[in-house]
Amino acid sequence: MKKELKTIVVNGVNASLGLLNLKLIRSKQRFVDYRDYIPFEETIEGAKQSNLSVGDYIDAKHNKPGATQDTIDEMTKLGVFAEKIDRVCEIGPGSGRYLDKVLQLCHPSYCEVYETAEDWKNWLVQQYDLIAQPTDGKSLSSTPSESIDLIQAHKVLPGQPSLITFRYFTEMARVVNKGGKIVFDIVTEECFDDATLENWLATGRGYQHYPALMSKQFTIDFFARRNCAFVGSFFIPMKPGKTECMVFAKK
Repeated sequence: MKKELKTIVVNGVNASLGLLNLKLIRSKQRFVDYRDYIPFEETIEGAKQSNLSVGDYIDAKHNKPGATQDTIDEMTKLGVFAEKIDRVCEIGPGSGRYLDKVLQLCHPSYCEVYETAEDWKNWLVQQYDLIAQPTDGKSLSSTPSESIDLIQAHKVLPGQPSLITFRYFTEMARVVNKGGKIVFDIVTEECFDDATLENWLATGRGYQHYPALMSKQFTIDFFARRNCAFVGSFFIPMKPGKTECMVFAKK
């Protein structure tokens, strides 16, 4: 009904503009708000048309086929799932493509998410048995300290200003249990070789403030001061470049 109304309005406007030999046309969406990086309605419809799961469709269109599973496999190699994970929290899960695979692996009794995009958040609540916490885009205020076994954020922090990222770093270290794991990706110095930087500069997709560069060593030291040891890292694609996914364990 919403699309039909939009079509009627556009046709009406075009009928008037036709007298002036003008016409409204749809332009490609430019990336100006990180919450709109993967649009909800377009993605759900695209997945249906392609006969793919939402996660596989996003991988194929925005990253590379299998990229999400590759991330989970690398997390496994670094021991993220070596011990029982019963309580999971994800920051900015969006479509839930990473969360879905984690839930299948761990079968936790409790899962919560912090998601700013209302459409994706509502969709996740319908798809999974989880709690959508009130989200302010900078904290995990509804989560008690040392209550989470795995706190993760995928493809979220590269699109945040540095101070927001630092706030989330602090919150991750606060909410994770002793022995629990922290997993997130950031764009480090090693993600910006000359060729990759040229790719970013040449995209023409509207990237003006993102991705945000974050120092790898600063991040390691930041978590070390909060009793979280660096376990390891790996690179994952984020077109037109890549990010570095880092794993920490709370002592």
